[in-house]
Amino acid sequence: MPKISAPSVAEHRAAQRAALIAAAEDIVRESGVAGVTPRSVCERTGLSRSSFYDYFPSKDDLLVGVAIAAIESWDAEIEQALEGVAPGLAQLRVFVDATMTMTADGRHEIAGALRGADLSPSRLEDLMVLHDALLRPLVHVLEELGHRSPQRGALLAQGVIGAGVQLVAHGVDPREAADDVYALLVNGLG
Repeated sequence: MPKISAPSVAEHRAAQRAALIAAAEDIVRESGVAGVTPRSVCERTGLSRSSFYDYFPSKDDLLVGVAIAAIESWDAEIEQALEGVAPGLAQLRVFVDATMTMTADGRHEIAGALRGADLSPSRLEDLMVLHDALLRPLVHVLEELGHRSPQRGALLAQGVIGAGVQLVAHGVDPREAADDVYALLVNGLG
């Protein structure tokens, strides 16, 4: 039986899986989705190639794991930014600011790179469900503002926020993009 490097087998497996995901994320940032292979990821983590399949049935499953980790991290950071902020427009402002700042810090790169991945339709569907969960804070803000259809409004607002993300990704100062996005949302939703 192989030696484990954690107090329990479950913790060891979780650490190994996390190491594979982190390695795949690094490779995606460096050379794109095409650079992610079981071999490249295992070489980076020091695991044997055959052990890859103990954690992920396929490359698609690994890429979905990378996306899930990125979405969960993004969601946690947004939730933390919104903690203690007064409901309504103050939360909308913090949401927009945090999104543009996180984009400028490179945390949206993974989403952009994975968007081009040729994932199986069922795996893509799994990701879309998770991505839609990121709208939850925006839906809540619109509910607080008394918007007549918060879910629909959040989808429309997400389009404006997505345009701001693209601006930041193309070099626009994140603060300026946040100001523009916020002004457009408030004037359009107000």
